[in-house]
Amino acid sequence: MKLLSIELENFRPYGGRNRISFAQEPGHNVTLIYGTNGGGKTTLLNAFTWALYGRLSADVEQQDRLINNRIWQEARPGSSVDMSVTVEFEHEGRTYTARRFLTAEKQNSDQRLPKAQLLLLERDDRGVTKELKSAQGHIDKILPERLSKFFFVNGERIEQLVRKEAYAEIQHAIKTLLGLEQLERALKHLPTAANKLRHQLKSEGANSELAERLTAEIDAVFKETEEKKKEKESLNTEVQHLKDEIELLAARLKSLDGAKQLQLERERLERERASAHESLRKLEDERSRVLADSGYLAFIPDLPEKIIAACDALRERGELPAPLKRTFIEDLLMEGECICGTHLTEGSRERAALETWRERAGLAEVEAAWNQLRGAVAGLEERRRGTMDRLAETDRLIGEASDKERMLVEQLNEVSIEIKKLPQEDISAIEVRRSKMVDKLSETSRCLGTIDERLDFLANQKKQKEEQVDKIQVKDENNQRIQRRIAVIRETETALRQILELLSDSIRRRLDTRIRTLFKRASLKNYEPELTPGFQLEYWELVGDEKVPAPKSTGENMLLSLSFVGAVAQECRDAATNPNPFFGGVGGEYPIVMDAVFGNLDDDYRRQIARFLPEMTSQVVVLSSKAQAEGVAENSLHPRVGKQYVITTHTTKSDLQDVTEKIAVNGREYPYQVLGSSFDGAEFTEVTQ
Repeated sequence: MKLLSIELENFRPYGGRNRISFAQEPGHNVTLIYGTNGGGKTTLLNAFTWALYGRLSADVEQQDRLINNRIWQEARPGSSVDMSVTVEFEHEGRTYTARRFLTAEKQNSDQRLPKAQLLLLERDDRGVTKELKSAQGHIDKILPERLSKFFFVNGERIEQLVRKEAYAEIQHAIKTLLGLEQLERALKHLPTAANKLRHQLKSEGANSELAERLTAEIDAVFKETEEKKKEKESLNTEVQHLKDEIELLAARLKSLDGAKQLQLERERLERERASAHESLRKLEDERSRVLADSGYLAFIPDLPEKIIAACDALRERGELPAPLKRTFIEDLLMEGECICGTHLTEGSRERAALETWRERAGLAEVEAAWNQLRGAVAGLEERRRGTMDRLAETDRLIGEASDKERMLVEQLNEVSIEIKKLPQEDISAIEVRRSKMVDKLSETSRCLGTIDERLDFLANQKKQKEEQVDKIQVKDENNQRIQRRIAVIRETETALRQILELLSDSIRRRLDTRIRTLFKRASLKNYEPELTPGFQLEYWELVGDEKVPAPKSTGENMLLSLSFVGAVAQECRDAATNPNPFFGGVGGEYPIVMDAVFGNLDDDYRRQIARFLPEMTSQVVVLSSKAQAEGVAENSLHPRVGKQYVITTHTTKSDLQDVTEKIAVNGREYPYQVLGSSFDGAEFTEVTQ
């Protein structure tokens, strides 16, 4: 997928028609677009996802007001207003034009908009154009919606990929890359099919009653499981909405002078708390592993010495004799003749002596075992001391981590109190609302934990009852056939689940290798990144021979998240050349459109990211304020820039102070913010060479 152009018609701040064409040359694959904060960059990023998927990101306010306010205000009551976003792109040798549009009739100032329509045109290499039916389905095949978030990226949100809770998002991306939706659908429907067959199962006597009772119980478990899954899905959606709302409120606090520094301090403390909590979790996991492997040693402090003493006492009393095989003596007694030729007749003194040795024989093997055990027991005490030392050290570190997390929570509470004390009424109201959202998020997360525990319990119950059904004896051929079919379905479900896990892990490993390579090229630190088996992005610091969690920073989080996005882009590119994919999957070159990528990073990280971006994929669109890109980032990007634009912001206000009205790009000045304009809105100004 290569972007050719985008055109916005009366879309939010962009009145009239505004068009951008994108850089496409391999050596100059970057389109750099400057825009002031709040001037239309995020709207432009959202224009792509609205045109292709009909959605806006959660941080976009007033999502029901899609039509430009000036155009809507100037329209006469009863007249119609058009609004559209058109994206032109190439994919696999064909040119596509995706246009999402609507026409609204104005009645009053409220925008009551009809559902937008999607038109998708395809032009082949002969220039023949046709309209494609099922337009949304075609777009989802080219770039699935749940994968698009990794290519149309808000830089201020991308570092969330490093958070622990992002594992599901990453796991979904991996499944989408492989095209495993068919497998997931099959796994969803197979249990239902097995349950239908189970209802057809009939037996005789007590078995019949047992079959009916177990089937009813499995039905109840299945029903509750589906209800809990839906509840979990709903709560997960609520969690995401709460997080989006909290982030939006945080952004509003940072935009207010009185609260900005306090909010920045809170974000710093929250990062430290998240890091401390993660360290605490890993230390607790480590303690659990030690207890599971060697915890029993803590309860046998005197046992090794007692075992050795008992072993030595038996040896000194001669109760561990010289080696003689019991089987050897029994063979002699059975043959009735000793190896020396003496006959061993019943009741003879020679036979009685040999029978005495038989009772003592075999203890030699015991002695050999004792000797082995004595050597092993000698090391038990050393292992016990080592285990106790490890547990003591881990407990000490857990205590320190707990104290640190508790201290950070107290500091966060103090920041919240300070913000609420600020005299500005709007700041206090925002903070009160934020606190309520945080409390609600905490409560919702606890509910999710409870549901997960219940789902685990239900899964075990279902498995036990299904095994009971399998053991029911049936005599007639029809019931036997039903049991065989149920067994086949369960075996198929197990096999498909294993295939899903194997394929997911396979691509996880490939992505992990790519991430390591990309991160190593870009990072300023000697950290080792990892896409863990649990689908979490981590990075580690090597301290001697030990690998420990590295202290997380905004810069390293950004680089690690970008490395994941670059790895996904590379995987898609390579998948396009695979002649025999296991499933459909997603393949091809994809652009990366990124807003606010430089954020509040220092010069070193801005330079590294600016160098890194053009290497991530064949086409990159960077949206940035002039202040964030100016200097090292701009200079590092410049050799790869093929197109440049300025989003010129217009405001009817004329009494603003310290406003950047013009910016210099390539030695020429361009309007950046126009004060005292005849309208409020934005437009694109192309930078000429």
